[in-house]
Amino acid sequence: MGPGLRVFALTVAALATGTALQAQRSQKNLITVEELSKAQANMSTAYDAVAMLRPRWLEAHELARLPGTRTESLRDTPIRVYLNEVNMGDAEYLKTIPVANVRELRWLSANEAASRYGPTDGQSAIVVTLKAH
Repeated sequence: MGPGLRVFALTVAALATGTALQAQRSQKNLITVEELSKAQANMSTAYDAVAMLRPRWLEAHELARLPGTRTESLRDTPIRVYLNEVNMGDAEYLKTIPVANVRELRWLSANEAASRYGPTDGQSAIVVTLKAH
């Protein structure tokens, strides 16, 4: 292989690797069944999966302070869990869902959750879609 061809091959390989890494990063708000199956030996519930694969989803987020409002401390907003589009409560509900039954977990920002489900009082959401049996 000549030097020109070698440089071309290395460039193509670097671009392909970058594309694969970019595709992985774009999934930061989604956990797929494929990703779950790769890590399933280390987890038993949907909560375990989120804690292991996307721990930031479980962090409480502070409500944004509006300009001109009092400066008292902001309250943390819990995460809501929707199972097949039904509000099931907070993140603790994920502990009742066997990871083997999960097809997809998706994190929604507070704005996305409000747009999809109506007023959410500033809460982000984790949407769980179960496998069809």
